[in-house]
Amino acid sequence: MYSDLERKIFRIYFNTSIHGKSPTLKELMRWTGKTEAEVRSVVILLIKKNLILRDKENNLIANRIKVK
Repeated sequence: MYSDLERKIFRIYFNTSIHGKSPTLKELMRWTGKTEAEVRSVVILLIKKNLILRDKENNLIANRIKVK
């Protein structure tokens, strides 16, 4: 299972990557209402779980796999 914050940040990456963008740290902080440290730790965790990947331009994007 994933925490609410993990799911929320994944969905933000998923929705923004559809438009060819990657959200900034400040956008993630504003949209989630969390601190920089909380957002960074969740993003790192999602990268380790292969739910967020780097594209050719080194932007973080959501991996297009089904999430439980």
